[in-house]
Amino acid sequence: MKTATIIDLIVDSDVHTQSMNHIIKQHHISQRMRRRLRNEGIITVNNEPATWNTLVHGGDHLVMKLTPEQEFSLSPMDLDIVYEDEHILVINKAAGVLMHPTSTVRDHTLANGVLYYYQETHQHYDFHPVHRLDKDTSGIVIIAKTSVVQHAFDKKHIHFHKSYDAIVEGKLPAVPLTINWPIGRKPGSIIERYCTTEGKPARTDITVISHNTRPIVDKSPIIDSNTIIGSNNMADGNCETHFTHVQCLLHTGRTHQIRVHVSQLGYPLAGDDLYGGHLDYIQRQALHAARVSFHHPMTNEWLELSADMPQDMKDLIQ
Repeated sequence: MKTATIIDLIVDSDVHTQSMNHIIKQHHISQRMRRRLRNEGIITVNNEPATWNTLVHGGDHLVMKLTPEQEFSLSPMDLDIVYEDEHILVINKAAGVLMHPTSTVRDHTLANGVLYYYQETHQHYDFHPVHRLDKDTSGIVIIAKTSVVQHAFDKKHIHFHKSYDAIVEGKLPAVPLTINWPIGRKPGSIIERYCTTEGKPARTDITVISHNTRPIVDKSPIIDSNTIIGSNNMADGNCETHFTHVQCLLHTGRTHQIRVHVSQLGYPLAGDDLYGGHLDYIQRQALHAARVSFHHPMTNEWLELSADMPQDMKDLIQ
C-alpha cells in the first residue's frame, strides 16, 4: 500500500508526557488533517505501532502516514532541482510542462515527475505545490513535501518576493514602471484575463534591463484586429524587430498578471499569442520565474533562490 509521510519528528526532550493530539496541534496541522490522522493514520512511536491514544514522551520518534488522497502515475523526468530539504522541493520547471494532471493529460506533468523522483530517492512524500506556473511559463516552483508544510505556508502567511524575467515585443522606454491595473476574467472566456475596474487589485513593478534587435523573419507586415498601431515600434524600418528584456516584481498574484499588464501597456510578451504577441521568434510566452525569496515555514531560515533564464529566451536578447 502506498503511503505518504505526514509527520516525522522527534518529540522535544523537555516534554514529560503528552497526548498525540496536543503534539500534532503544535505543528501547524489543520483540523481537517488531524481528523484524517486520527481516523486513517498509520502511526508509529520509536518504530513500534501506536494509536491516536498513545502517550508520547520527550525523545520519542513519532511518524504518521496516510494513503494519498489522489494518486498520479509516475513519469521519469529530468528535474532541475534548485533547493531541497526534508520539507520542501524547489524546481526550475521547464516550459511546456503542466503542473499536474488534468482530465485530458494524465502523464508527464510535474506532479508525475516529482512522484517518480520521490520513488527513485526512497522518499515517502506527496505533491503539494505552494504556487503554480502556467504550462508555457518556465522557472521556480515551490513544492511542499507534506500537507503539513503546505498548511504551514498558509498558517504563517509566508510572503514571497517573486521576480520574473520577461522579453516583451517593442522598445519599452527605460524608465521604472509601476502598473496598478485591476485584473478580472474576460467575459465569455474561461482562460483569458483583462484589465477592468471590476477586477481584483494587481500591481507589477517593471525594470528595463536591455534593448535588443533581431532581423525581421518576414518582411511582409501582418496587421490584425489585435495590433496596436504605433504602440511599441516592434519593427524599425521593416528591417529589425525590437525586443526589451525586463524584470517584473510581483506584489500580487493574479492569473496571467504579467502577461495582461504588459499587453495592456502595448508591449506584449514575445510568443504570447493569447495576448497579442507573435510566434515568429519563440513558440511560447517569453516569461521565466527567475527569483524567489521567503522565510522557510518550518525552520524560519531566509531563502533566496534563483534559476537562470532558459536558452529560448536568451536567444531573443543575444
